[in-house]
Parts: sequence; C-alpha cells; structure tokens
Amino acid sequence: MQDWTDQTDTRGVILTKARQLFLTLGYHKTTMRNIAETAGISTGPLYFHFRDKAEVFYHICNEAFERLEADFSRVSQAEKTAGERLRDIFLAYKAFYYREPQLFAMMHMATDPLSGIGLPAPLAESLLKKGLSLVKNMEMLIRDGIARQELRPVDPAKLAVYLFSVAEGIFVSNRMGILRQQDIGVDEMIGAAIELIEVGMIGAGQALEKP
Repeated sequence: MQDWTDQTDTRGVILTKARQLFLTLGYHKTTMRNIAETAGISTGPLYFHFRDKAEVFYHICNEAFERLEADFSRVSQAEKTAGERLRDIFLAYKAFYYREPQLFAMMHMATDPLSGIGLPAPLAESLLKKGLSLVKNMEMLIRDGIARQELRPVDPAKLAVYLFSVAEGIFVSNRMGILRQQDIGVDEMIGAAIELIEVGMIGAGQALEKP
C-alpha cells in the first residue's frame, strides 16, 4: 500500500482508478474496497475523501461534464460568427470524445436510465443540470446569432436541443457499432452535421470559413 499521507493527489488517483473499475466491472460490482486496493491505499483515506461509491462515481462524471462545459464555453465565446462557433462546438465535442473516451462513457452511464445505477437524487439532479448547461450554452449562442442576423430566426431552445441530440446520436451510434456496420466514420458524420448547419441555419449569402 502507498502512504496516502505523502501523496500530492490522492483524490485524483482514487478517481482515476475508480473510473477504470466502473468501466471494467460495472457500477454494481465495483466496491469501495476494490477502489481502495486498486488505488494502492487502505479504505481509511478513501472514506476520508468520499462518503460512498455513489459519491466517487458522481465526482468522476462531474469532472467529465465540467471539462466538456469548459470546451463549449471557450468555443462559444470566440470572436467568430455564430455559424462558425456552432461548427466549432461540434468539433470540440468530437475532440472530447476522442481525447477522453473513459469520461465520455462515464457521463453516459450516469445519465442512461437503463444503466440502473440510481444515484441519490441530489447527485443525479446535479449531473442533469450539468447536461442542461451544455444545451443552454448552445441556446445562448443561437440567440446571439439570430440577434446578429447571422442565423435564421428559429426557436433557439428547440434548435439547441436538436443540435445537441444530433451530436449525442452520432457518438452513441458509433459506440454501438452502427456506424461501423454502415462503413461510416465519426468524422464523416460530424462533417455531415456541420454541412446541415451551414445549409439550414446560416443566413443567405454567408458561408462558414474553414476551421
């Protein structure tokens, strides 16, 4: 066992090792003892940092949402047209999907009602708000684009949900093997979604510049 008092990031080690366990064993078969052993510590320091397994799982998922939210915010605040920023949000989500496959998987374990994880209500509601904040970010971007007459006048809330659902559908379809069965890649699908943004939403006479 490692001496947890000498570790500079015991909490980070716990979360990293627990993430691997949740993805390999599943939520229900992972125990606090598993997590402690894999992290190289005793259960004492584990319970010092986290009350229970649900809290460990929550903090991993919360980190995932916060990283993606930071990416969305950075893109949406760039000095570009609304259409270009919407395109870049899709590209940022794709980059996150490739860069953080484990965190992406954990996010979807947490929010999938069929997973049967059943986090305590306060934790589940907190993660739901994180997901909604991603959609809200897109909605505010769309509102700004309409106000600048860079986007067609549509319902910003509905369009944001639609675009977010498109991105989610692409990545989930890829994880399920649907894209592979059709011999289609994630990059191709993201490219098609971006083309639809340009054709269906960008104002007449405007075009997206290359990223």
